[in-house]
Amino acid sequence: MIIKLAIIVLNSILKDDFLRSKKTDYSRFDLGTTAGRRADTAAFVCRRVVAILALMVSCGAPGLAHAMTVEVQGRFVFATGPVVDDVLKFEEAFAKPGVDTVVFVNSPGGDLWTGLRVGRMIADKKLKTVTAGSCVSACSIMFMGGVERTFSDAFRPNATFVGIHGAHDAITKSVDPIRQPQIFAFYKHNMGERFNAEVMNKALYDMEDAGSLLRVFDAARSPKRVPYHCKSNQTLRGACTEFAAHDALTLGIVTSNAFTSIDLPQAFKLIPRVLGQELLATVSDPTAYLQTVSDSYCAGDACRKLVSDFNGIRFNKALAIPVDNKGVGTAGNRNTPDLAFLGAIYLCNHIRDQPARLCEAQVVNGYDVRGFYATGTASHVQALADLKVPPEKFYANEEYGGAMTRADGLRTSKYNDITPQKLDGVRVYGTQELAAALKSPSAPVLIDVLAAAVESLPGALTLRNGGLAFDAPATDAAFESRFAGLMKLLAPDPTRPVVFYCASRDLWMSVNAALRAKKLGYTQVGWYRGGIDSWKAANLPLASVVIRAVAN
Repeated sequence: MIIKLAIIVLNSILKDDFLRSKKTDYSRFDLGTTAGRRADTAAFVCRRVVAILALMVSCGAPGLAHAMTVEVQGRFVFATGPVVDDVLKFEEAFAKPGVDTVVFVNSPGGDLWTGLRVGRMIADKKLKTVTAGSCVSACSIMFMGGVERTFSDAFRPNATFVGIHGAHDAITKSVDPIRQPQIFAFYKHNMGERFNAEVMNKALYDMEDAGSLLRVFDAARSPKRVPYHCKSNQTLRGACTEFAAHDALTLGIVTSNAFTSIDLPQAFKLIPRVLGQELLATVSDPTAYLQTVSDSYCAGDACRKLVSDFNGIRFNKALAIPVDNKGVGTAGNRNTPDLAFLGAIYLCNHIRDQPARLCEAQVVNGYDVRGFYATGTASHVQALADLKVPPEKFYANEEYGGAMTRADGLRTSKYNDITPQKLDGVRVYGTQELAAALKSPSAPVLIDVLAAAVESLPGALTLRNGGLAFDAPATDAAFESRFAGLMKLLAPDPTRPVVFYCASRDLWMSVNAALRAKKLGYTQVGWYRGGIDSWKAANLPLASVVIRAVAN
């Protein structure tokens, strides 16, 4: 079966090389000589087949399981999900009678050559294309094949955009400038007279990593949201380049600013989730529930007004209450349900002129999330019971790299970078040592400061965004005050061991948190350098993330 799949992949790649060498409008932009292209393709074939075979052998072919979903309904072809080797799906869909429009629904992109091939098929067949939600990377290439290109109103304006960047290696994520000219040529051909070389050069070549992106939004519904380019996924929004004089139409991304109204198939509609958990139970009587909250938790008019105004919030809203106190926190009109959930907890944690307090979210977009805390706590109990000390000291190379790196202070930017192997005055835990400590009667307080986790180590408390730091002294001082207030609740005994972790040895947030806790007087500060990546590599149990504290 594996060999058969490899042959299919190999044939697909060789067919693609044939398409790239055809005398089309794009051929003059192909790189190098024919021999050079063949050598380049041979190397690419080897890398691709080996990588796919490795994935299939070790992981049950996840590349195939997470391919695009493509569905035909009447004249519409709907496509969503990551772009892999999906050409045959599109060929079959385009062969259906009456098909004239392709709708891309929230696709993060993926395989470059699949994007180019499908984009050219769309152009050759003179099909229309529509973006519903986000269409990024290889998806944007396919979208640009449309003879008519528009945005849809299926999702909120700020979640509707086309994202463009250059090629990068799928495994190492390193930028691959050799392939940019062909992408450049495809965009130029399809954008026509509106093609803007300055903007496209920025998008395709000004890249520090695979997270670089030019975002172009739906100007009809969000005219003030200008296109902007960030050269890295770590570039702060204020440091990104804005193109205030342009929009999707003037840049040739769309052919009309009028949006296309689309009725998405049920399978393409977003399942409501918060922190990876599906929202299932709605609040049966919202009015009665809010009255109960107001009566039970509000001691003043300001609090009662927050509660009474809650029903009037239109988009992505959440309400949180203190674990053991009065007051509420509400957040609304956030970009995602997750951000509303976290925003409500944050506003409940930090009330002006009052000490910090732990809070729990109650409702998100009409869904009851109170059960998250009970099931989350139960998952930690079970994970700790299942935890066994692994045989090796280290996993996922957590002990390597960073020998020449020092933490001379808090990292305020470029958090995604190799961390030091040691921190002055901080105990560095390996995976085996941490697992043994968590199983001991005197287990440390384990604190997760990862900014976007949906899973947790067994027994870990979450201090969301607790690893941030800021250049401006006043901003950092205000953050540290919030951090200190929440730490007093999560780890009230400063003499007890406390261990911080985040995603991996390549993320500085846990370094920042450990250094900050040491500064605040915690006497036994620990750091699990490998983080959740090393824990997973050791095949150790995980639990649901449970959030009662948000630092920023």
